[in-house]
Amino acid sequence: MKIIKGNNLGLGIKCDYMAVGNSVEEVEEKIFDHLEKEHKETLDNLDEDDIKDLKYRISTLAGRSCGCGAL
Repeated sequence: MKIIKGNNLGLGIKCDYMAVGNSVEEVEEKIFDHLEKEHKETLDNLDEDDIKDLKYRISTLAGRSCGCGAL
C-alpha cells in the first residue's frame, strides 16, 4: 500500500488529503485529481519544471511509503 499526504508535497498548502493506492501510479493519479479539484489555482501556478519536480517528489514519497501514513 502506498500513501501520500497533501501536506508532504511541498506546495505550501494546508491539505489533510491522503491519496492511498497499491502503486505509485495509482497514488499519483489520485493526488493530481485532488489537486485539480481542490487546489487548482496552486496547480495552475506551477510551470513545467515545477510539475516535473512535484511528480518526482510524489514518486519518491510513494516509493518509500510503507502504508503506515507516517510520511
